Amino acid sequence: MQLLPYAILDMDGTLLDSSGMWDRVAVQVLAPWGVTYTPAERDDTMTMTIDGTAAYFVQRFSLPVSPAEMAASIRKQASGAYAAFTTVKPGVPRALDAMRARGVRLCAASGTEKALVDGALAHFGLLDRFDFTLDCATPRGKADPEVYLRAAGRFGARPEQIMVFEDSPTAVRTAGRAGFYTVGVLDAYTRPHWAQVRADADAVLENWTDWAAQLD
Repeated sequence: MQLLPYAILDMDGTLLDSSGMWDRVAVQVLAPWGVTYTPAERDDTMTMTIDGTAAYFVQRFSLPVSPAEMAASIRKQASGAYAAFTTVKPGVPRALDAMRARGVRLCAASGTEKALVDGALAHFGLLDRFDFTLDCATPRGKADPEVYLRAAGRFGARPEQIMVFEDSPTAVRTAGRAGFYTVGVLDAYTRPHWAQVRADADAVLENWTDWAAQLD
C-alpha cells in the first residue's frame, strides 16, 4: 500500500464498527408499517445520505409519509445510537496517529450528516485527529464523487495524491473512477462484497492494528 500525503477516510464500517447500528435505526423507523428490512435494502442504502435513504424507504415500501418526515425519524433514532451501539475498530487511533506522524493530512468524509459524524468522532476521541470533516451534498451519497472532489479542493491536492479508505464497494468504485488511490477496508457488514472490493481497490486493509504496526 502506498502512503500518500493526504487521506480521506469513511466513518461507518471503516473507522467505526457501526453498520449494525444503522440496521437498528432502519428497523425502528420502518417498524410502524411492519416492513421487513433485508440485506438488499442495506446494500441499496449503504452509501446514501439520510435524505436519500428516507426517499428510498418511502418509495420502495409505499409508505404513507413524506421523505422529509421519514428523514426526521431517521435522524431522531440515530442521534444517540453511535454512543449506544458502536465501537471504534481496533487499531484505528494508532493508525491515524501513525499517519499524522508521517505528515499525512486527514479528512473524514461520510454519507452520514456532519453533525452526527462530528458527534460520533468526538465521542470516541477521534475528531481532533482530522483536519476537517465533510458529509455528502447529494442524496446519492458516495455513488457520486462530489464529496471526494470537495475534500481534494479543501486539501488543495489532486486526486492521485489522496488515499481514500472505504468499506463499501460502491464507494471504492466511485473514488477510483474519479482518480483517487483507493484502499478497501474489510468490514463484517460488507464482507459478502469483499471479493468485489478487492478487485476494484488499489490496495486492501483487513486489520487496522497490523497496518498501524507497519507504519510505526
